[in-house]
Amino acid sequence: MNNIQLIDQYKIWLLASDRSDATVRLRLRDIRKLAEQHELTTITEDELTEILAAHRHHAPETRKSLTGSWRLFFTWAHRRGHRPDNPTTQLQKIRIPAPSPRVAPDDDIRQALTRATPQQRALILLARGGWMRLSEIASLHTNNRHGQELHIIGKGRKPRIIAMNAEVATALDTLEHEQGPGYYFPRRIQRGNLPHLHPVSVNKIITRVTGWNPHSLRHAGATAAWKQTHDLRAIQAMLGHASLVTTQRYVHITGDDLATVAAASRLSLTPA
Repeated sequence: MNNIQLIDQYKIWLLASDRSDATVRLRLRDIRKLAEQHELTTITEDELTEILAAHRHHAPETRKSLTGSWRLFFTWAHRRGHRPDNPTTQLQKIRIPAPSPRVAPDDDIRQALTRATPQQRALILLARGGWMRLSEIASLHTNNRHGQELHIIGKGRKPRIIAMNAEVATALDTLEHEQGPGYYFPRRIQRGNLPHLHPVSVNKIITRVTGWNPHSLRHAGATAAWKQTHDLRAIQAMLGHASLVTTQRYVHITGDDLATVAAASRLSLTPA
């Protein structure tokens, strides 16, 4: 079986899974690029290692995503009998340094809200108070709202319930009153088949109005909630994370937080 036939079968398998369209495109792109220079049924672990070495100056996230695509494909190919082995079994794992989260300051967000339009206000608050991802905000529809909750399909096509605080609910109330039912952020000029704002547009609007990217607002919301509740499990559910480790990286720990923890561990040396 040649590369084209193999990739065609792999594509069918990917489409039958619960992976998002974006993930399917990414996985296919990486394998097609590999197939341009190598036979997928005979490429070896050493050859894959050489390719990784040639990409050593690329970002760790890029290299990790690439090896993830390889592992998925060759695991599938081996299990289906298209290869006698899996050349990624012993492939080195790419470790990504845990970055310190950038947290949008509350003062900057408050100032931005004073000059924001109703639509901009809703965009900002959904990122800061609803902790929603760009694609989730862009495609939000009035059908997703159930009282004080938003029922959405998040990353990996996983259903998620977002409890709205009063600020977020009021912002959506305003848009519903002005626009009626439908997408909260409809596309004014129709291009292609997308009836709502593109996630890139949402990113640009929030960044322009607040001076901070939407991800830093998500970090800010999670951090504020942690300081008030210290309930990482609930925060994990709101963020839509599969792993609690990911949620822990979202929470910004300050020097004051560490001092508080240290003080809490102090021995009482004064006799009772």
